[in-house]
Amino acid sequence: MMESMIRPEIALNDFLPIFISSAFVLVFGSLYVGIYTAVKVNMLKKWAMPLAYLFWFLTCYMLYIMGSLMHVGEFTAKVLVVAMIGYLILPHAIYYMQNQVHEENGH
Repeated sequence: MMESMIRPEIALNDFLPIFISSAFVLVFGSLYVGIYTAVKVNMLKKWAMPLAYLFWFLTCYMLYIMGSLMHVGEFTAKVLVVAMIGYLILPHAIYYMQNQVHEENGH
């Protein structure tokens, strides 16, 4: 029989803030990618791009709060930082590759 257990170093009172910050990581991350994509395909004006980066910073902040409350180790904290840098770069790389394909095919 598998026994469920909450890590002892996480306070039970921190469960709700961890849950909420995790949810905001998803919401703000989605808003970052959504706004970035909408600006790149000209559905939004270019002035909205700083708003996308604001949501990326908010995603980082919520991830920091979540990691602090969960008392992640040093290695996990570094992995989270690398993941957030990758999350910042990924839409740029996808848009760049898409542009290259369109130019090669004459679109």
